[in-house]
Amino acid sequence: MKWWRQLRAVVRVTVHLGLVLVPLVAAINSDSVAARLLFAALACLGVVALVWAAFVYIPGFDLLFRVPWRGPSRGNRIAITFDDGPNGAFTEEVLRVFEKAGGKATFFMVGTAVEAQPELARRVAAAGHAVGSHTYSHAKLHFVSRERMIEEVDRGHSCLRAAGLPETNIFRAPHGLKTFSLLRHLDRRGMRLIAWTDGVYDTDCPHADVIYRRALAKLRPGEILLLHDGKMGHDRTPLLTALPRILEACRARGLQMVTIPELLSWPTAK
Repeated sequence: MKWWRQLRAVVRVTVHLGLVLVPLVAAINSDSVAARLLFAALACLGVVALVWAAFVYIPGFDLLFRVPWRGPSRGNRIAITFDDGPNGAFTEEVLRVFEKAGGKATFFMVGTAVEAQPELARRVAAAGHAVGSHTYSHAKLHFVSRERMIEEVDRGHSCLRAAGLPETNIFRAPHGLKTFSLLRHLDRRGMRLIAWTDGVYDTDCPHADVIYRRALAKLRPGEILLLHDGKMGHDRTPLLTALPRILEACRARGLQMVTIPELLSWPTAK
């Protein structure tokens, strides 16, 4: 992760923890009953804000356990997922690597990329990989209006159907950012939001050896591994260099590479 993203995350956590701890300490040290009650109420509001922020910013966090972020740890199955494609020659190379190594993956596709490359999107599905929606334009859904969020979800899904892809009921939010409205809308559509267990920050384009070492530490039963074959025009060469070694490590550990529906034992959409 780039340093400025790490700094932003630290600042965000510090602010929200401060909203809880500062009034809590003030409540403990106050002599007035009224002041204690006031600061205790503020601390409670801080807890609510902290939980809300965790829900928005932590992809797999949901107090009601509605967002799968890993599969069963029993067994030997792992799900490797790719976001932001399809992306021309890079997605084509991912398909070649999987064809040679065996196993299947899950591709969460952006609507605009599918519109630009419908034939490649169909090739992904024809190869037996699962396809999910990743919005229309990769908008951060917690930043947009409810109307725009619905448009991003529905239009992105429509692009998959228009390209002739099989019906899908899995969706991944860009950057894993989610809202309560998003979950309600997906539920109405009969779709499921999918998070991930670990990512390797391959979008920062580190050296292939770095990507491989990061992935190697995550390969275990039930893992949902986040990788990226898109966005269109972005260079994913380091990932493609590391990918054959990642798949070989899966085989060496006896891990079967399966799709998200297979990992979670979900029926595919009709």
